Amino acid sequence: MKAVRLLLINSFLMNVSFFAFIPFLSAHITGNLSLSAGIAGVVLMLRQLVQQGTSFLSGILADRFDYRIMISVGMILRGVGFVLFAFCRTPLELIIAAITTAIGGSLFEPTSKAAFSIFAPPAKRGEIFALDKIVRHSGIIFAGIMGGILLQFDFFYASFVCGGIFIISGIITFLYLPNERVQVPKQSLADSWDKVKSDRLFIFFTISMTGFWFMFMQLYLTIPLHAVNVFNNTAFISSLFIVYGVIVVFLQYPLQKWSKRFQRLTVIKIGMTIMGMGILLLGSSTNVLLFWTGFCMFAIGIMLVEPTSYEYTAEIAPPQFSASYFGVALMAMAVGGGISQGAGGWMYEHMPNINWGISAALGISSAFCIHLLQGWTRKAKERSHMPEQS
Repeated sequence: MKAVRLLLINSFLMNVSFFAFIPFLSAHITGNLSLSAGIAGVVLMLRQLVQQGTSFLSGILADRFDYRIMISVGMILRGVGFVLFAFCRTPLELIIAAITTAIGGSLFEPTSKAAFSIFAPPAKRGEIFALDKIVRHSGIIFAGIMGGILLQFDFFYASFVCGGIFIISGIITFLYLPNERVQVPKQSLADSWDKVKSDRLFIFFTISMTGFWFMFMQLYLTIPLHAVNVFNNTAFISSLFIVYGVIVVFLQYPLQKWSKRFQRLTVIKIGMTIMGMGILLLGSSTNVLLFWTGFCMFAIGIMLVEPTSYEYTAEIAPPQFSASYFGVALMAMAVGGGISQGAGGWMYEHMPNINWGISAALGISSAFCIHLLQGWTRKAKERSHMPEQS
């Protein structure tokens, strides 16, 4: 469990650094550099699209090479990217720094999740992924405090502090993360890709998850905008993430223990349905009570879906293809999240009521797809005389 503890510490530090830095970066681009909010948005969107869009390739590379090296190099690259932002003055320079941070994230994100699945005992994987989510959101809460402190200093120092956290964490990971248990049989890039794409049930699962990520990304875009309208105060935007973080910290583990009595795909489709109902309720709310009720339902749905989906991926992925599977799974975030940020923002501006309905419909549709997948998986296992595991 030494490796799991180190990976959990990484999760905490990465979220502290990332969420303390990103809001500061937007303010720096529009304030200190006097560039438009549109350019800031392009920089942030490009970072996400590059990171999640290349995660499948990074996962394949991680299975081909050493997990420890991939995680360490990724974290160091992310740190270097953060430091580069301190010297950027033009949009092109900002884009180069953003791509550097994105490649770093692409290297360590799927590999870290695969490492959890390798190092954690199979019976404890669900609890470990739930604990990782708790740790990450504890980091987000702490990031709010650290970000407030860093705002008192020049951006130059903030970029070095946040970047330094990633660089130091990467070095520590390289020095102390055990590698003897991740030495699985190495596959060629072609073998890894052929294996993943031939798993049609997993590909369908990944496609089904795009609706979840479409809803999820509204948390960072239209939900805060709607909160301003409901509360008539921009200060309540920060309260959203504090409340969300507190809900995750205190309810994630009990929810994970409760969900153990159900099959994983059942938990995922229930969570997606609750999210869809929650986003529809909060989106149509005009008072505080309905908004917070919908928001809490939305948060609970996320807590049911996210760690369970990682556990499901870890279970069905052969050990030698674990990072490849996680890399492909993250493509759902790239597609669903990318569309969510683009189309969601436009719909909220031009037809806000339709935005919530479409988000909810996509969530319910994804839940229905998971229901279909569950039936197909059951039939496949019956044909092969394997015990039910989904």
